[in-house]
Amino acid sequence: MSTIAKQLASLSISGKIAFAVLGILVIHAGFRLLETTLPRHFQQADARYRVRKVVVFLGYGVALLFLIAVFEDHLGSFTFALGVAGAGIVVALQDVVASLGGWFAIGTSKLYTVGDRVQIGDTIGDVVDISILRTTVLEVGNWMSKDLHSGRVAQIPNYLVLKGAVYNYTQGVRFVWDEIKVTLTAQSDHGLARTLLLGIVRDTVADSMEEARHTWSRVTNDYQIENPSLNPIVALAVNSGSMEFTVSYIVDYAERTVTKDRLFTKIADTIAKNQGRLEWASSSSTSSTRVPKTHRLRRVLARQQARIVVAQACLCLRFRSKAWVGS
Repeated sequence: MSTIAKQLASLSISGKIAFAVLGILVIHAGFRLLETTLPRHFQQADARYRVRKVVVFLGYGVALLFLIAVFEDHLGSFTFALGVAGAGIVVALQDVVASLGGWFAIGTSKLYTVGDRVQIGDTIGDVVDISILRTTVLEVGNWMSKDLHSGRVAQIPNYLVLKGAVYNYTQGVRFVWDEIKVTLTAQSDHGLARTLLLGIVRDTVADSMEEARHTWSRVTNDYQIENPSLNPIVALAVNSGSMEFTVSYIVDYAERTVTKDRLFTKIADTIAKNQGRLEWASSSSTSSTRVPKTHRLRRVLARQQARIVVAQACLCLRFRSKAWVGS
């Protein structure tokens, strides 16, 4: 070891730089090979990911130690040079430095981990990787439904977690509130509609209610919040002459689209079985409610036209009678 150290110390600065570049390339190739082959020996995806990240960080550490060993006798001058240029480096690479800070905050504060569904800025998706500078997210939504993957991969700078809110759909509670709207005609039986809608939504989300209650009770123990009611809610509002029912319910964040499909399928079948008492509101039904007003307007116009005709006939008779008298 002392012989190697002496040989390194005898090298010129240009020789040390060339040796450092060569050594970094060898270290990169070796750890790149480990990063590719070592995770294959683990069956679970989470274990493979963790092993890969450990290999990457070990590679960074070995490269740093190698550079320190190569430039050991120049560390004093390098430290002084870095101290002088530090302010300029921070200003020029402020986004990089901020991303490093964001990466540290993600790890220490546990804002999210790989596998979580998060919203950072306007991007919603599942976290597939967290690197020093960026978080890789498999996008959800956009032109697709709210819980379906669009197929795009988003690279989000880590500094964004320090500048705005981070919404985590997975951490603590997997269940979120969602709602659908059912619009019926004003002639529909609103009492029957409310009863049927409540029965449908309770039956649809019954399987997940127990898990949702257990999850929320665990969260209320960790935070100073009350244990909320998770029962489905049906609220009625009158909108443009129609009855609009808002059905709110708790659902797993990954099953929003599937749950909506089940609800609307059952609701459509139920309304079809109760024709006469329940009817979908539509443009045709709206126009049918306006037909009596149209008929009244037509009758008024017909009366006015009849009065005009009678008045014209009276005038004709008056002129004829005057003509007979004059003759």
